[in-house]
Amino acid sequence: YGFTGFLDSGKTTFIKDTLEDPDFSADGLSTLILMIEEGEEELSASFLEEHDAAMEVFNSVTELTNEKIQELVDYYNPGQIIIEFNGMEPITELVTRPDLPECVAFAQILTTIDATTFGLYVANMRSLVYEQCRFSDLVVFNRCDETSRKSFLRGNVKAINTQAQIVYEDIYGNVNQLMEDDLPFDFDAEVIEIKDEDYGLWYMDCAENPAKYDEKKICLKGMYCEEIPHLEQTIILGRQAMVCCEDDTSMISLTVTGVRKSEVKIGDWLT
Repeated sequence: YGFTGFLDSGKTTFIKDTLEDPDFSADGLSTLILMIEEGEEELSASFLEEHDAAMEVFNSVTELTNEKIQELVDYYNPGQIIIEFNGMEPITELVTRPDLPECVAFAQILTTIDATTFGLYVANMRSLVYEQCRFSDLVVFNRCDETSRKSFLRGNVKAINTQAQIVYEDIYGNVNQLMEDDLPFDFDAEVIEIKDEDYGLWYMDCAENPAKYDEKKICLKGMYCEEIPHLEQTIILGRQAMVCCEDDTSMISLTVTGVRKSEVKIGDWLT
């Protein structure tokens, strides 16, 4: 299990809560914790002993070579391994390493994010945010309050990783399903007009709640970016969106049916 997130985002607390969950330890498996970042919250020797866990501390993820991992597995013979990653280091190489020892495989990647500082990281260190979220199965936004905007939090994560499950917690650690922000378009209009700058918000909302848009009429502008040869009246329409940085944009697109393909060409902007 990999735990990612920036310093003081709650990773160690999340690990402690996980180890204390009876469902997680139901099989009585011993746990090896590989700690690559030490924050304010610590795992004491008594806590480790109580939960049948051992811990090894590393300065960098680069120290976790295949040989080192195999050595640790041979020595501790753990039933499960937890890695707490350093939020300022990339995790891609280890998570995607094709030749990990046969005895280990990533079961789940979990990311903790402090909702109160997320905007600063997005604005100034977007590439690191991308690295923390791109492989996540679960993203936990903690310390949410009445100023936390769900569309901003969710939209930035979903732009990086559409498959991630997202949970919101308040300052007390209680799950807090934030109220939806008002969308920047009139959802009840006969024709929903999507402005260019609102395309991303509409796309994320539509992708997460497709049934909500059944039978709705929507007007938007996008680029004819790909042909579907075997369908005479269907094209792929989309827009480029910045996912990590200016040099890393991705096309977010949808199929549009009922197009006179003889009258348009790839690269055209269509409404």
